[in-house]
Amino acid sequence: MLQGLQVVGLLVGGVLAGAGQRQGVVFGAVVGVWNGVISVIALQGNAQFFTAVTLYGQPILQTAFGALGGFLGMLIWKPLPNLTPPAIAPRQSTPALISLRNTPSRLNGPVAWGRVLSGVALAVGGTLWANVILDLVLQASEGKLTVNSYWQAQLVTWEIRGLALLAGSALAGATTVNFVKQGLCVGLGAAVILIGLRLGSKDGSIDELLLIASSALALGMVGSWFGGQLFPPVPAFARRRNLGPASA
Repeated sequence: MLQGLQVVGLLVGGVLAGAGQRQGVVFGAVVGVWNGVISVIALQGNAQFFTAVTLYGQPILQTAFGALGGFLGMLIWKPLPNLTPPAIAPRQSTPALISLRNTPSRLNGPVAWGRVLSGVALAVGGTLWANVILDLVLQASEGKLTVNSYWQAQLVTWEIRGLALLAGSALAGATTVNFVKQGLCVGLGAAVILIGLRLGSKDGSIDELLLIASSALALGMVGSWFGGQLFPPVPAFARRRNLGPASA
């Protein structure tokens, strides 16, 4: 009942944040992130609920529910359409129509190899060092955080790997128009490296390899979309050299 009330309150907050906004999902996700951080801080005095799963899992779940609330708010209260002023001269209206019709696809355009390689390095590094990161967090907590079972440790390490994949793909897709393509490249690169390491160590089944590949591709595309929405590309404005009536 308590978790259900928290989910309802988070959905309502996400709906209010995303209502009438074009990036309602991002606003709802931000509400979820801060709600998760505040919840973790509030539970520090309660050792019964303050565990490693609560520390890592609660912000992720609340971010997802906040983004869902922002999406619902954006659907119920749709944002206002963009109103463009009429063209001054007829010859200026034709390029505008052509530019609207020829909107680039999310898969077109060049690949930002620098960002993609950085995202792959972050995703693979976070995946391989998930256990080390967990041990460092447990040591830094000085006994306040504990892992009570094997499955709890596995859950937290998988969440750390998922966050690393999301962060790497978000880094690759930020400030790019074709962010989906960047995230797809990061997911493919991370999947190839991780599967190659598993095959080299002879410590992986077919099911685990398929899970690694599907998770890397899915989280790569989701993370790049989030990075592209959170940090959209900045349009380049060409500076006109001639000024005055004669330059029109």
